Amino acid sequence: MNLDRLRIFATIAEAGSFTAAADRLSLTKSAVSQAVNLLERELGVQLMRRTTRALNLTESGEELLAEAQDLLARADALGERMRAGKARLSGLLRITSSADSAMFVAPLIAEYLAAHPDMRVEYLPSDEVLDPLKTRIDLSLRVSPMRDGTHKAVKLAEMALWLVASPGYLKGKALPRKPEDLAQLDWIAFSQLANPWTREFITRTGRKVVVRFQGRVSAGTAAGARALCLAGAGIASSPDFMVRADVEAGRLVRLLPEARQPMLYLHAAWTDRVEPPARTRAFIELAKLRLRKKA
Repeated sequence: MNLDRLRIFATIAEAGSFTAAADRLSLTKSAVSQAVNLLERELGVQLMRRTTRALNLTESGEELLAEAQDLLARADALGERMRAGKARLSGLLRITSSADSAMFVAPLIAEYLAAHPDMRVEYLPSDEVLDPLKTRIDLSLRVSPMRDGTHKAVKLAEMALWLVASPGYLKGKALPRKPEDLAQLDWIAFSQLANPWTREFITRTGRKVVVRFQGRVSAGTAAGARALCLAGAGIASSPDFMVRADVEAGRLVRLLPEARQPMLYLHAAWTDRVEPPARTRAFIELAKLRLRKKA
């Protein structure tokens, strides 16, 4: 079976159209269409049903795609191993992260491209957790309280959570002196958490305090919570990298810095079917070096 045709078929299925796949592969639409026709002729089955409005895989196409993704990943890994130490990195690296993380992922990508001129990167920031096998994501950068055990991963950095509020919201209110005081203030909840209205704090003496908050607004992203906080809607808990500049500029006030919240961890995760190829490992090592210097 021709791997180039198989790769084109898998890219069409992932991209959702011949045009999008052609753009991703830097091929003409006619070349992409011809590759699928030749693959169908080679296998003797119809793989796709094409109309002017939609493209759908047949049952045979679905079966082939499931096998093709694993086969292509292994072929890529084999090629990387054979080229290791003999040539500089080349090819395409597909990276995803949450949209909130784009502000520190983008500089890493720029530095990676500068260090490896033959590499290309497709960056897919999304608050939806993408399936790495279906979308052929090489590396997923995610901030979470713990590692996702379904994938192999490496910790890149630790991130503290800061409690913040705008000066306008705090005007005329008594500043909290201990975690229990926070329950009297309006909380901006992060709706992606299992318990968005509850938070655990550890005081300077090691005492654990669980606070049940009150409030009328929640946000589905950290960026949304920050915006609401800047607008004076209440207090919020945010990763320090997102609000540090606001605190330093006086746009936000940090509350109870001595009361720690559970740490967040930035992980780089990849599918556990294959070890990451050299181009992926190079990005991981760069990210570890840069992010830990900032920590």
